[in-house]
Order: sequence, then structure tokens, then C-alpha cells
Amino acid sequence: MDTKIFSRIMFALLFFMATGCSDDQEIFFEDYAQEEAPEVVHPDQRDKPYPREEHELYINPAPLLVPRAARKENEFLEFELSQDISFPEQGTYRSGKLNWNVFNIHQEMAVGQWHWRFRTVAQDGRTAGWSKVYSFTVTGKEPVFVTPDFSVLRQNIPVGYPRIHCHLAAGIETAKAKIQEHVEYSDMISRADRACTEQGIDAAKGLYLQSATLSEYIFDYLYTAYLLTGDTKYYDKMLDYVRRMLGETLADDTWRTNDFAAAEIVTILSTVYDACQNDLTADEMAKIETEIMKIATYYYNHFRGRMENWFFDEHTWQATLRGMVQGTFVLCQKNPEAMTILQYFYELWTSRAPSNGFNRDGSWFNGAGYFQTNQYTLYYMTMLLSHLTGADFLQHPWFQNAGRALVYSWLPDSQNTSFGDFNREDRPARSRIGFADFLARELNDPNAIWYVQECQRSSIASESMHNLYRNYDLRLYRISQGDAPYNVGGHEDPGLENFVWYKDSGEGVAFSDMNERSSNMSLAFRSSPYGSGNHTHSDQNSFRLLYKGEYVYMNAGYYQVYNDAHAILQYRNTRGHNTVMVNGVGQPFTTRAYGNIERALNGDNLAYFMGDASQAYCGTTENTYWINSFAGAGLSQTQQYGFGDNPLNNYKRQIFMLRPNKVVIYDDLGATEPATWQWLLHSPVEFHVAGNKVTTVNETVGFTSVAQIFSDETPKITTTNKWFPGGEPAKAADKQWHLTAEFGPVAQNKILTIIQVSENGNVENIWRVDDTFTVGDWTIEAELSADKPAAISIANTVTGTVFDNSDRSPVLGGAPYQRMQEKSSVLYDKVRGTAQTQEIGDKPLQVTRALR
Repeated sequence: MDTKIFSRIMFALLFFMATGCSDDQEIFFEDYAQEEAPEVVHPDQRDKPYPREEHELYINPAPLLVPRAARKENEFLEFELSQDISFPEQGTYRSGKLNWNVFNIHQEMAVGQWHWRFRTVAQDGRTAGWSKVYSFTVTGKEPVFVTPDFSVLRQNIPVGYPRIHCHLAAGIETAKAKIQEHVEYSDMISRADRACTEQGIDAAKGLYLQSATLSEYIFDYLYTAYLLTGDTKYYDKMLDYVRRMLGETLADDTWRTNDFAAAEIVTILSTVYDACQNDLTADEMAKIETEIMKIATYYYNHFRGRMENWFFDEHTWQATLRGMVQGTFVLCQKNPEAMTILQYFYELWTSRAPSNGFNRDGSWFNGAGYFQTNQYTLYYMTMLLSHLTGADFLQHPWFQNAGRALVYSWLPDSQNTSFGDFNREDRPARSRIGFADFLARELNDPNAIWYVQECQRSSIASESMHNLYRNYDLRLYRISQGDAPYNVGGHEDPGLENFVWYKDSGEGVAFSDMNERSSNMSLAFRSSPYGSGNHTHSDQNSFRLLYKGEYVYMNAGYYQVYNDAHAILQYRNTRGHNTVMVNGVGQPFTTRAYGNIERALNGDNLAYFMGDASQAYCGTTENTYWINSFAGAGLSQTQQYGFGDNPLNNYKRQIFMLRPNKVVIYDDLGATEPATWQWLLHSPVEFHVAGNKVTTVNETVGFTSVAQIFSDETPKITTTNKWFPGGEPAKAADKQWHLTAEFGPVAQNKILTIIQVSENGNVENIWRVDDTFTVGDWTIEAELSADKPAAISIANTVTGTVFDNSDRSPVLGGAPYQRMQEKSSVLYDKVRGTAQTQEIGDKPLQVTRALR
């Protein structure tokens, strides 16, 4: 395969604001080539160097990443990077000896072609031959985010203590004067006093084994209260806890087998080391130093080479890395090895953070529900590194988009519109609001400002779990910033668009009206290049629908145990999502099972996404963890359980929101041989089926949903509130309802589904003439013949909205429209009240591994 083609892949989607009375807007597209789909977009473990000729860069400068196997544990790597393939003395970046597998040049790369190579260096200084030369291109279109060299950070490390919160030091001093008048004072003191009385601590169990509670007590409660009040009882209690810990024996298996415990123990010890320099004895300080370095060195050796190349490792980015940074930060001027470890984590963060290094969307690809476990690290690392280097780490494009993502993935007064693992919280949690407050203060982000204000206006904002001022992990930050209102600067209206497309992470959300949440409808769609790994699910081309902030259709199952039979057979399994199975087989648990949102458009009256999940039905997982999990649950990757070989070779789903209350789904399915197709839907309330009409009535919230399914193949529709046999939840859980519309066996099939949601239970009749469907003001023309190319057109007789994805030339605003690109999708609709035409072709994949 000619991988050079992929280096020329470019994608352009231009939304033009209309001028004057002009209707049609000229849309330009850059050329790109479509080739055979890659086996995987993002490898679970990198096996080839990055970047190379076929890679379109995510950011400038790009990190140079070498697979773990390229360097033995006792070897070093040397890198060379130049725009001259001969690597001349002048004009070549050279890394020197590195004991890890990444090289960051910490400078912006000039536009043009770049070349790089690497070699190993033995401990005695002997060098191996250079690797082959890898080349890539900087186009100038990449977002630029430059971080300083580690030497800048090193020279700015404070000499004295305390230093863990050095970025807040000035604000803390100012806040002390009026701390008793602060709105958060009472809750802060209550928590610190609880830590003093040791509620929840079992002294007989040993303190090291209660590191989760102790870390919270010492770092979040006692240290915060001491810094802001100066009350020595909180200082004394921190010191007491650690002295008792030092009297215990810290068993290796306590922290080697539990990276969370490792981070918590280092956090506890380093916090007291930082705060209590004047009262720790020399022996106590030495023992703390020894324990911290023992743990930090282990994880340094464990991570080097692995974390640079491992795509999914949630614990590291949630807590472990931050804990090791804090520990080595307080020791680095006394211990050269601590400084080396701190440098490695700096290079790792600058190359793979804040969201694995290949996501600029501001979204969290593991889901909004799981995001809250990462928020403190995202805050702390960013603020600490910014303070020590003088650079603004919040200028990374992920942070620039994070405020928007907070809004669109979980509206106030609503359940969430994201995917992946989550516990079913009804409303945004206080930690999420706290992170939005951080973005609002630091970036003056209008989306984050709006989010905090709306969440605090919520009917449940007074409850502790949803109240910003009960968010204790960012309390020290908030109080040290003072109580000045946000510098809104004329951005009271964040320009809410009722629509977002996360191009890197592969999700999209459309709302009917996010400012009128008492009647808002929310449509979320996922078809992700990340595939199914870590906390993501086997749910490509799946959707979720909410009305009034409550689920109409959702994914089925509960997050109780990460890898038990319920997770494998129901919760993570494709059968638990609103998508499709073939011959009873879904998508395996692997990053190879990926999708791609190829197109998306939005107007005032119509929102549109098109996903391709044709590569997602790729057999079984090769991931050792999941293979062992199947075995541990007594299961196998066979058709009986929804896994294995299958003939699917095409699955395109086009999904529309017709504002305010309709959803249209158009599925184009194909296989290499006749197969049965299972079209899936899940609801928190019972399904009622009459012919092709499926009705749910949510009496608690007060709305009705009616879905009507059309196809040239007559489906057999069945419903149940039973879990898949063997996949029952381990703990008691509310019932959910599951619908299967089974078609075939046929090799090709097309399915049109029209959904209407109504508060009063009244929905409009659907009138069908051949393949044309009229529902109210909307007309939908969809090709349902299996042997013809997929085509769909939608028009509204009142608004003049026209969407077309067919071979015809649509009439837009009374005039024929000639496409700029063959087989594109075209939308004519008002955008903020002004009519305009939008056109889009397929967005190509932006890979980070070798193409097959």
C-alpha cells in the first residue's frame, strides 16, 4: 500500500456566514484520497516509531516516540531530528542520552519535511547503528503548543518549603486574613475536624492499608485547613498520622500491586515532609525520603518505555503520575535520582497529556462520568508546570476546548450525553463544576462561566454532591484566587450552538434548545477511532437520546465490576447499546474495533452525523487482560456470547435531529453473505410494540416516545426486561428494557427509523408513499432497496430546510445546487437566522500507527 497517500489526506469543512441576502455559500474542499481502511487507528501498544510519512500531526511540535522494545532496560536512546536528511552538525536537534523512549524538542517546528532517527547507547557508552530514517511533514495547519525545556523548570524549583502549592502561595497568604468569613469556611473546618477525630480510620488495621482515606484526610482536609487558618491542631494531626505510619512496616505488595495506593502513600508522605520540615527529626525525614524514592523509582522503571507508547492507562493519568511528581518535587534538590524521575514525568506529560496526546477536543474519550477522576491531576499538573516554567500549559488545544466539552457532554439539570464507563448520576457532580470554575477563572472561558452559573442555579445545587462550594479538592485553589466575579468581558452569552462534533474522539451531540432544558431534546452519537479499550465500550455507531434531561433511549447495564460477566455480556457488550449486531455478533473489546464520524453538519432546524463502523466487527480481542477476564468469568469469545467472526463489511449510519422533537436514523448494512441483522434499542421504561411502531411512556418525567421502523425486510421485533443469560448484575439493579428488531437473513439491508418525542403523548402520523415519508412539515426520502446505493433526502416545507445525500442535484432556496464534491452531504438551512448552504465529504482518519 502506498502510505504516501495518507500523508496527503486533508479534511476541510468550512462554515461560511452569509452576507447580505445571499443564500448559497461557496464551499471549497481540498483533495484527499480514500484507500483501504487501516487495521487500527490508535494502537493499544505502539509497535512502530511515531511520527512517520503516513501520519498527519496532531500538534506542533510533535513528540518523537519509539516503541518499548527498541531499548533494553539498561540502555539509553539518542535521537536526531533535522530538515536535512544528512543530519548536519548545524540545524540538527540532538537529544543526548535519554533513559526513556520519547524526545521533545520544545520548539516550534518549521513548515516542511522533517527527518529523524534514533540509536541505542549501552551503559559503557558504546553506540549501536542508527535506525532507518523516518520522515514526516509539518503543514503549518497544526495547532502550535510549545513547552519549555526541562532545564527551565529545574532552575525555578523553590529552594525552601512548603512548595507543593507554590503556585498558590501568594493567594493563600492574602486569603488568610478573612478566611472565617469565606462561604467555604464551615465545610472546610468540618472536614478537617473529622480528620482529626479519625472517623473512618481503623487504627488496628494499619495506616498504610488505609491510604485512600488518609490521603484525602491529610492532603485535602488537614493541609488545606492548616494553610488557610494556621491552626496548629491540623498541623499536629498530619504529623501524628505520618509518625504512626513510619512506625509500621510498608509491605511491597501494598504499593507494587496497587498503583492508586502507591500514589496515595507518596502523597501522604510528601505532604507532611513539605509541611513539617521544622518538626520532623532527621531520622523521620530520612525514612520518608527512603519510602518515597523506593516507590517513585519502581514506577519510574515500570513506566519508562511503556507509558510513552501505551494508549490506554487510566490510573497513571488519574493519580499515579501526579503522586510521583509531588514526591520527587519535594526531594529533587537533595536527590539527583529524584530530579531524573521528575524530568521523565515532565517529558511524559508534555508528550502524552492532557488527553493521551492525540485528542484536542476537550472531551474525555473514556466518558463524562469517568472524567471527574482525572480533574484534580489536570488542574494540579497544569498549574504547577505553568508556574515553574513561566509557560501557560492551559494554551494546549485540549484545555482551550475543555469548557465547551463540559457543557455539551453533561448539561445542567440533565443526565450525561457521553459514552463509556459511568455510574448513573442524575446531574453533574461538584467536582465537575469545580473544574469548570477553574477553567472559567484561568481562561475566562465563556462556556465554563455559563456552565458554573447554570449548575449553581440548578434546582439541586444546594445538595452537597452538586454544590461548587462542597468541592473540596479544588477548595484551596478557589479560596486562594479570591472571591472576585469572573471577568466575563462581554461574554455572558457563550454562543451556544446546540451542536458539537468531537473530531478526534469521535462523538457528537445535538440539542433542540439547550437554554430551554425543561423541553430540550439531546441526541448523542459515537463512532470513535479509539475503538473499545480501557473505559470505552463496544458501541460504535450507537446513540443515546434524552428529553427533559432524562433518558429516552440509553445504553443498558450497570458499572459495578470492571470485568465481570455482566460487564462482558451486557454493559460493555455491543448488545447493551443502541446499535447493530450481525448473526448475534457484535464488536470485540479492542482498539481495532473502531469507528469514525465521517461527516457532521448543523443548522437551526437540522443536525446531522454520519458514522462508519464497518471496521468495528473484527472478530475477537487480542488483549491479554480481556482474554484473562473472559476465562475468569467462565466465558469464551464465541458467537454464543456475541463475539467472533462475522460477514459484516459495511455499516454506515446517518442520524439526524429534526428540531425540536424528531430523530431520523438511516442505516446502510452489508455483508459478504446472507446474515441476520439485530437492530437494538434500550429504554429505562417498558416498550410497547404494535407492528413497526414502538412506544415508550415515561410517566415519572412526563413524555412519550414513538419509534417507527421501516425496511424492505420485515423485522421480527421482540422486547424483554431480562438480562442476557449469565450477564445479570452482581448487585441489585433496576430493570431496563431491551428491544431487538431482527432482519434477514439477507446480505444487504437498509433501515429507516423515525422517532418522535412528545410531552403530551401526541405524535404526528407518518404517511408513506413508496420510499417517501411525510411527518408533519418534514418529508424524508430514503432509498430502502437493498441492491441500490444508499441515498437520503430531507426537506421541511415551512422552514425551507433541505438536506441531501444522493446522486441528485438538490434544489436549495429555489435553485438547483451543483455539488463541489461527488457524493457529498449538503445542508441548506438557516444558521443563526441566516440561510446558507453547507457541504461536506468524508473526514479521513488521522492515524498514529502504521497502516496495513
